[in-house]
Amino acid sequence: MSTGTPSSSGSASGAPAPTGPGPDPSADPATREISRPQQVAGPREWVGHTVRGRSGNTVGKLTDVVDGPDGTPWGVVQPRLGGAHTIPLAGAVPDDRGVTVPIDRRTLRSAPSRREPDHDLAQHYTSRGALTAAHEYQHERFGGLKIGSAFFGWLVAVGLTVLLGALAALVVRLAGVSPDMSGGPGQDPRMLGVAGGIVAVVVMLLAYYAGGYVAGRLARFDGARNGVAVWAMGLVVTAAVSIATAVTGTTDSLFTALRVPGVAVSGESLTLTGVIALLIAAVVALIGAVVGGKAGERYHRRVDRAAESALTP
Repeated sequence: MSTGTPSSSGSASGAPAPTGPGPDPSADPATREISRPQQVAGPREWVGHTVRGRSGNTVGKLTDVVDGPDGTPWGVVQPRLGGAHTIPLAGAVPDDRGVTVPIDRRTLRSAPSRREPDHDLAQHYTSRGALTAAHEYQHERFGGLKIGSAFFGWLVAVGLTVLLGALAALVVRLAGVSPDMSGGPGQDPRMLGVAGGIVAVVVMLLAYYAGGYVAGRLARFDGARNGVAVWAMGLVVTAAVSIATAVTGTTDSLFTALRVPGVAVSGESLTLTGVIALLIAAVVALIGAVVGGKAGERYHRRVDRAAESALTP
């Protein structure tokens, strides 16, 4: 007959006794070791760090963190110049160099100066952020070099060169100077050559500025790059025509209409001064094309800013 006394090898219920110096961790859930996630620094630990925009440019230093209208964290950013701005920290990513926020510098600069975050300020960043993202997508899809835009810009540059060259030749004739700038009695050929060079520089600058503007306006993005394409196209076409006419011997007949006082130099009279003049004209044309291309692109940026102003308070 059993007396209910536990045996030396088991417990009162018949279960085997745990071995080892202490309770069995697998038997009691309370004694299990629970792994805790590593603590991640929150926005308030970012105070004093450098803040960068979506493009990687530094926009300022984070000086304070406040609560937004919906309870999300907002940061007060102090740029190097100007007043502080309050920006949403939603989507901010910290790293070793600071904090990167999904906001571009133009949106930050156009935001109202430091004030408590409210619905209007949140609407500003929401609208501008959406437009900026759309602009980046458009640029990625439709930006870059556009041969068609450069071609029409080059046509404008050539046409304006002809018109301005004809106007300059008319002024030269009315002044009593021969079209080849050789001078007459009482006229200094050197001064006439300098004046002709200045006229040529002005003609090339205006003509290729207009050509670059047309290319940048048509391309909408990357105006400077398309302006360079206008200049390069003119350079390639000029070189090709020069080689072709040198082979056929019809140089004068092809370039009579494009002759600009002080620049038109025939192959027989091409001297060091003429080479320098041609190089200066080419550099001036390049500068005009780049500036014109950026001006043509700037028109579309004004349109974008008008849309942003209509969507933001």
